[in-house]
Amino acid sequence: MCGIAGIWHAQEQGPVGEGTLRRGLEALRHRGPDGEGLYHTPDVHLGMRRLAIIDLAGGDQPLYNEDGSVAVVFNGEIYNYKELRAGLRARGHTLATSSDTEVLVHLYEERGPELVQELRGMFAFALHDRRRRRVVLARDRFGKKPLYYLQTSAGAWLFASELKALRAMAAECGEPLSLNPQALYDFLSLGSVPQPSTIFRGVYALPPGSWATLDESGLKIQRYWAPEFLPKHPLGYGEAQERVRDLVAEAVRLRLRSDVPLGVFLSGGVDSTVVAYEAAQVVGDTLQTFTVAVEDRAFDESAIAAQTARRLGVQHTVLPLKVEALGSLQALVRQYDQPFADPSAIPSLGIAQLAREHVKVVLNGDGGDEVFGGYRRYVAAQWASPFSHLPRPVLRGVSQALGQPAARRSALGFGARFVRGLTQPAGERYLTWTTDILREQDKRDIWRGAPQLPTEDRVAARLDPRLDLLDSQVALDLQFNLLSGLLVKMDIATMAHSLEARSPLLDHRLAEFALRLPGTYRVRGSRAKAVLRDAYREPLAAAVVQGPKRGFEIPLERWLREDFREVLHDTLGAPDAQVRDWVDPTFVDGLLARRLLPDRNWATLVYMLLTLELWLREQRESGVLEGTR
Repeated sequence: MCGIAGIWHAQEQGPVGEGTLRRGLEALRHRGPDGEGLYHTPDVHLGMRRLAIIDLAGGDQPLYNEDGSVAVVFNGEIYNYKELRAGLRARGHTLATSSDTEVLVHLYEERGPELVQELRGMFAFALHDRRRRRVVLARDRFGKKPLYYLQTSAGAWLFASELKALRAMAAECGEPLSLNPQALYDFLSLGSVPQPSTIFRGVYALPPGSWATLDESGLKIQRYWAPEFLPKHPLGYGEAQERVRDLVAEAVRLRLRSDVPLGVFLSGGVDSTVVAYEAAQVVGDTLQTFTVAVEDRAFDESAIAAQTARRLGVQHTVLPLKVEALGSLQALVRQYDQPFADPSAIPSLGIAQLAREHVKVVLNGDGGDEVFGGYRRYVAAQWASPFSHLPRPVLRGVSQALGQPAARRSALGFGARFVRGLTQPAGERYLTWTTDILREQDKRDIWRGAPQLPTEDRVAARLDPRLDLLDSQVALDLQFNLLSGLLVKMDIATMAHSLEARSPLLDHRLAEFALRLPGTYRVRGSRAKAVLRDAYREPLAAAVVQGPKRGFEIPLERWLREDFREVLHDTLGAPDAQVRDWVDPTFVDGLLARRLLPDRNWATLVYMLLTLELWLREQRESGVLEGTR
């Protein structure tokens, strides 16, 4: 696991060189405190910061093929590297190390960029082919590992694992970055910036499941994988459960390969419990699990997680989460590089810091909700068909009658959003059933920048007309909620503390199977994630299998009213708040006073604007972002 950065320019001895690369690597030091590797040719500069996990002594990068004509720097883990190494040796390749990274250069000799098809893991890498004078960039199927790029005005291409590194490299080149208004506009509806866009103009994320080639003809991107939902598997429900158990067990087993201490993030929910269970079957009672304890009992899962750990017979550590309001928010803004409104990033940063004191690698349950159908909105999607035939005026009347219950997460609150979504077009319905913050009709009235494309239209453009409502909802979540939200949250939170996070439930072979199960296997009546729960009904406690969705959450609304109250007043509530350059100040004041949008997620709305304001201030103070509008 590492942070990587690089430069490519068409002309030998181009204007961007080693000094620029070193600036980027310094910004990535937290991702790889164990060492640094550099590679230079007249037209290519590659570098990496290493977090040593596999082959501690021999895995330094860059790594090369036998004659040195192919070099690679790599971020991530290839979980099936042992099997790949055995095959390469059988076919006559000479491998000089025991690392997973080295398989890349030898597979490239055989298959070129198509080597990614052989990989089972999370990865982003940059590979230089000296004979063909090209650089190959690649990213894993779900986008667990990040890779960003930009082209300078002089024609050089810069790429790096994090935007903070790319920003430092651009500054070294004298290339000031400017804010991307469309990304900011989308952030106000999604709570994150949807990839491949970033908050900076001209800076992009390499799409998941893609490789790119850089040569004299420029940048060319090729998609090699995308999640498939059709055709559906013709399996019985019992057979599907058995297959799920087998695939989950294999995915966890592969992700236990490590030469350093390893543990599991354990919440009170079924996803992380399943991962911990399967890990315990392999590791035994030496397995370490971690959970956070928060003061608010409504959000504290430490008791049920401890009960699960005792049942599994593993070593369990409860990590007390202490949050200092302004300090926690400032740390989050500095680490996340872009506006990011998921409040669970706060406990994620906290538990990563605490867990790093015990282990260097953690497994988690990320992706289980998307792959197996765990969100209540998926239940809504399954229920929608009979209701969708009702006339729109009837549905609107029901929606108005329900109003907005005080408790959004109650059954009544869920029902109100469900009916409201049924009255809306697909793109708007997605926003209502997920983030439920600002929609186009809201932003038209409050936006102070130049006109932008409606976020709803950008969402709807990614719909696959072949899919039913459930699969459509999942497909959009994979592209928005998971890719630009949950995976970004976990990667940044863990790597900020030099901790590697692995997500077995996002194993692509497991996901390929689960996503093609009939919708009634994933959502049965009002039971979300049914096939996974039923597959593990016997070995796991009923409180976990039958319990509600749980994750690392915080009492956000109480924090905004109490712990963050002074911060809100001094930042978002200040007359010179920078967010007021983009959003009508009257709206900001009305929202803070709770006079506006009573049918929305007030806490998330306010937190979204707060994090945006702190991010804008951070950019102004850093002096890197050019202009404000």
